[in-house]
Amino acid sequence: MNEEAVATASAKTCEGCRDIKRERARALAAGDVQEAAALTTAMGVHLRVAHEYP
Repeated sequence: MNEEAVATASAKTCEGCRDIKRERARALAAGDVQEAAALTTAMGVHLRVAHEYP
């Protein structure tokens, strides 16, 4: 992905992505590695379902 695409993608972060990222950051800040790992998996599923990533 080129720099322009990254900038555009960042500006258009969907609410679902934003929520998962926020919750994962909170889990990591609290030291809850298991929850952070679960949220990483949730993000992968979200990306494939909501954004049709391969």
